Amino acid sequence: MTNIPRRAMFLLWVGAAISISEIYTGGLLAPLGLAKGAAAILIGHIIGASLMAFGGYVSFTRGQNAMETVGHSLGQKGGMLVALLNVIQLTGWTIVMIVQAGSAFTSVFGGVSFRLAALILALLVLFWALSFGSRAGHLNEVVVVLLSLLCVLLFGEATQAGNISHSLKEGMSMALAIELSIAMPVSWLPLVGDYSVQAGDKTCAVGMPFAGYFIGSVAMYLFGLYISVSTGGGDIFTFVAASRFRWPACAVVVLSTLTTGFLDLYSAAISSTLIYKPKNKKIPILVFGFLAGAVAVFFPPERYSDFLTSFLTSIGMVFVPVYTVLFLDFLLKKTACQKALHAGGIAIAVLGMLGYRYFSAHEVWIPTVLTILLVAALYIPYSMLKRRELA
Repeated sequence: MTNIPRRAMFLLWVGAAISISEIYTGGLLAPLGLAKGAAAILIGHIIGASLMAFGGYVSFTRGQNAMETVGHSLGQKGGMLVALLNVIQLTGWTIVMIVQAGSAFTSVFGGVSFRLAALILALLVLFWALSFGSRAGHLNEVVVVLLSLLCVLLFGEATQAGNISHSLKEGMSMALAIELSIAMPVSWLPLVGDYSVQAGDKTCAVGMPFAGYFIGSVAMYLFGLYISVSTGGGDIFTFVAASRFRWPACAVVVLSTLTTGFLDLYSAAISSTLIYKPKNKKIPILVFGFLAGAVAVFFPPERYSDFLTSFLTSIGMVFVPVYTVLFLDFLLKKTACQKALHAGGIAIAVLGMLGYRYFSAHEVWIPTVLTILLVAALYIPYSMLKRRELA
């Protein structure tokens, strides 16, 4: 699929942003209250969506998909290593999407088993991923518009029924709230380039992913924040179960799983091609789709909350340092790494990962921002020194 139109690119990223995980994460910010929570959401998404959009710009400029740009900067073997990590996290995201949708669905219809719901959702996501790029794939645009209208309906119900609560417990700092808001757009960094490289122009490659994801994700976070604040700590699963519009609510759950989950599967397949070359590009989609479905069916739903928080932190820890190195390499020089492995760049990225882990564990300001500054402080002098040696 080439030359994705601007409208399609915008709707693609709106659809990616509309998900239960975004609403749920927004609800975690409730201890800050509406005003501070909304401020944290906006600040975090400006930072996160900007990083995401720049990832799309690099891929568009170089004419490479997301993992190819990593290989361009870190060498072929370095790119393969990051591609493997990306396949793991994208398969993990597919599992997360199926589990949360299955949990929401069974909370509404108690007679439906979680395993059956998860199995059906896994098959639907797999079908959606296989159809992307075909004529059937254009149905995604229609679904995203319908999904947006359904979300407006549910948000309207929430504002009519909710009363702002002031009994929420403390336990959320502004820095952590901003970090959680950065986390979602940053989680798309390792795959935004897979779609921006197919854009017809720069606005489509950079502006549409930023605008589509920013608008959609901020709306979802605010929805989750409002639900939690107005119910004194309730989450999206409780809201769906108690909603008057049960069928529209379930439609949002299912459709958002499709419009978000298929991107993860499709990009996992693209990333895997750096590791091995399948004869048929749909084979890795089938492999990762069945794997994600099998794990999701037997995943314990009660562990979802803890898993999501640690999962988001792990993604940031790995890909923020890697992409900071990539961005700096792109800005400082435009030639591809001639070695199989850019040892210096990888070493600095690993130090960035350790820094991110330390910042997160000790709740030091905003881990993503501090990690970017740390990696920049290490990589810029290193790059300048290398240039002098080659001169």
